[in-house]
Amino acid sequence: MADTPPAAEEIQLLRFLDGLDSEAETSKRDVSRHWDENLRQARGDQWRDDNRPPHFMANIIRHQIRKSVGTLTETKPQIQVSAIKPNLDKAAVILYNTIKAIWDRGGTYDAIYRACQAADTFSASFVTTTYNPLINEIEVNYVDPRQVYIDPALTTEYDLGGCQYVRIDHIMALNDVRRRYPGRGALVKPDDRLSSQYQSAGRNRSVFSSILSMMPRPYRPQGGSKPGPIQRAEVREYWFRDYTANTSGGLLYPGGRHVLRSGNVILLDEKNPYWDGTFPIDMFVWDIDLDNVWGIDGIQDLRRIQEAINRLGDSFIHNALLSSNFRIIADMDALEPEQWEKLDNEPGLIIRKRPARQIEYQAPSPLDASVFTTIQAMMQMGDLLSGNNDPGGGRSSAQGSAALEGLQTPKQTTLRAIARRMESMLERVGQKLISRVLQFYTSDRVLFQLGPTQEWVAYTFVRQTLLEDDKGTALPPEEREQMFKDFRFMVTPGSSLAFTRMQRTMALLQLRTATGVAPSLRRIIQEADIGDPDEVIKEGIEESKKLPQPPPPKGKGGRQ
Repeated sequence: MADTPPAAEEIQLLRFLDGLDSEAETSKRDVSRHWDENLRQARGDQWRDDNRPPHFMANIIRHQIRKSVGTLTETKPQIQVSAIKPNLDKAAVILYNTIKAIWDRGGTYDAIYRACQAADTFSASFVTTTYNPLINEIEVNYVDPRQVYIDPALTTEYDLGGCQYVRIDHIMALNDVRRRYPGRGALVKPDDRLSSQYQSAGRNRSVFSSILSMMPRPYRPQGGSKPGPIQRAEVREYWFRDYTANTSGGLLYPGGRHVLRSGNVILLDEKNPYWDGTFPIDMFVWDIDLDNVWGIDGIQDLRRIQEAINRLGDSFIHNALLSSNFRIIADMDALEPEQWEKLDNEPGLIIRKRPARQIEYQAPSPLDASVFTTIQAMMQMGDLLSGNNDPGGGRSSAQGSAALEGLQTPKQTTLRAIARRMESMLERVGQKLISRVLQFYTSDRVLFQLGPTQEWVAYTFVRQTLLEDDKGTALPPEEREQMFKDFRFMVTPGSSLAFTRMQRTMALLQLRTATGVAPSLRRIIQEADIGDPDEVIKEGIEESKKLPQPPPPKGKGGRQ
């Protein structure tokens, strides 16, 4: 198909998008300068001596990342949907059960886990809440921060949905582009950088590595390449504010503008298709940076400690291997030249010396155990910087349980702050899910969610009931698009951390023991998240009825 020259309006739009690209890429270049190094450290690629392999290598950073992310995602946060308008409590219950089914999916959990891991590595990560018309389903997906470019004027991550523009880069197979965007997709040409297998340092590079190599960054010479089996193209997705007015003075794009381009081909140009009018992407930063919205990662503080541990450990192990052998002290002419050449660091050699010449062995000196103490102290310092301290502090179980009884554990303050920022991001995602359910779940369907006993149970979503108030009156059609504003999605603070939930449960048990009445057993079981409180209490009562009754107390003299 012959290329079609773009129209004047399309040329103007492309120039505007090019300006956004230049601004966003320039502002991000300084922020992302450590990202390659952080990823290398997280992968355990810290040894740069090509002369010999390391004798000791401990990937402390990788362990700290797994520990931090595992702590943040060990338990699913407690969610709640509440109506802020009277007579909508039944609709709030329907939204809660529907969103919980989306929340319990493995894909949603995987997106949250990846977002936490990327934020710890790169300082920030992104999650999109979109509707996929191909499968007629609402999706929560993770987006690699290396593929996202945002408005440099943005100051806080929770305002991302309302900033001036966001760009997301996608790498798609050419056939997929043409299938999704018939007509205009036929004008897209394959990108050789994405459709070839690059060779560097004598080995092929992965497709994703080739994709990321094309992102704006300092120049790097590439090796040779050969054609790949699949043709690919880069598709840039833009969400930006457009204040163009129509003839009556209203905005043509009141909720923003959505554009997809590949090269100089505009694949899609539409107004924001979502009712809430915000960009369908949310940002999570690991730690706050006062100079920019991208935040601070958790690796730079650990990098030097890890290098010191590995160098100290390598030096210790290397010297230990050398000093474990006997030392040979001999006259210079005690051995023939070829015999001297046979002597090395390998034990068990057979040595033939000349008569009347002196040669002796010396046993190795004992190693200094202080090196192990130093390495252990450095690892504890890494735990301190990352917030991954053991709540028990290495104490006995009796002492450690006392640390879990309080509502605050000072050693876990860092992870508590990170968890609260993550929960704030999840609240923004949940608020978008409310809008997506109201907009795109237009018919009844069966959903699956985890029940109180951690078994998958079916839930039937009824569209008509969602659009009615508590009295059964159907809401007017003109109010349905704004109905998402009548509900709030909330996450219980600290509920994403298992040790916080344990602390609350211990505090409730102590209060129950002290008062004998409050709090209720239902409240304690609900906080412990060990099943449906009503079912657990019911089972306990039924079991207690089957147990043999204790004998009545005896009177004086041992008689009944």
